[in-house]
Amino acid sequence: MSEEPANNSFGILRSLKKLIFEDSPEPFVPESKQTVAPSVTETKKGEGVTNNPQTNLTQNTSDLPPTDVKQMKLKVLEILERINEPGLDFFEVWNAAAEMGSVNAGSIKAAFTSLKYVDKTLDKDKLVRTGQNYAAELQKVIDKETSQKQQQKENIEQNQVAEKANLTAEIGRLEQSMEELREKLSSRQKELKEINSKYEPQLKDIDAKIAVGNTAVAEVITDIKNALNIIQTNIN
Repeated sequence: MSEEPANNSFGILRSLKKLIFEDSPEPFVPESKQTVAPSVTETKKGEGVTNNPQTNLTQNTSDLPPTDVKQMKLKVLEILERINEPGLDFFEVWNAAAEMGSVNAGSIKAAFTSLKYVDKTLDKDKLVRTGQNYAAELQKVIDKETSQKQQQKENIEQNQVAEKANLTAEIGRLEQSMEELREKLSSRQKELKEINSKYEPQLKDIDAKIAVGNTAVAEVITDIKNALNIIQTNIN
């Protein structure tokens, strides 16, 4: 909890950034007699925050790029710093433990022992209560963000469903048109194959009529010529 959040913001997050972006070190194990913790002033400038907030903010992230998750954890911890309450509580103990390089049983105990000299009201119950409160507040923030993102997701999904339905309907119409065209093409191909047999009888009939007509006329003309010859020969 910070009494001057606007002034010590970057100081608190400096250790956090180092912890988040460097490779995970071996767990810090203090010697059994260790009692010395980093000096902590009442203004709490330069305190660090661990990169292990006890909230359910990283579930379903196994497929996400590690850098994306780390950047988001920084944003989450900046939110935590903004909601930090005045005085000494879980947040300051956590920060002090983080500045030792790792948050574990040894660093937590050392930080608690050191800070208890500054604030006599600091005890286990206060640490647990304030830590749970911070986790709950962060959960409220992420729940609100998740709800907004879920609404955004639902809107996108609705657009996706609508566009998919439109495309499916259009494809159906095109397929129907293609089927009709295929049927029409098949029909026309059949008509083309039968075109000769369709007109050949008519053509043959005309040819026959022409032949008969010519033959008949030729015979009549021959008869006329024969009659004319008779006239020429026998009539004076």
